[in-house]
Amino acid sequence: MKKIITVKEFSKKYSLGINFAYQLANAEGFPMIKTGRKINILADKVDEWLEKNIGKQF
Repeated sequence: MKKIITVKEFSKKYSLGINFAYQLANAEGFPMIKTGRKINILADKVDEWLEKNIGKQF
């Protein structure tokens, strides 16, 4: 499994629309690193972040 995934890969893996995936990626505390304009998501931290944010609206 790759450690870093793109927003497109994230949206496919979690069955999310691409716009919502970008919305989550830009949410406060989301496990991502920006390199220029590109968003790199830390794949092994996503589930943990989602669990911490259960019930919140984005």
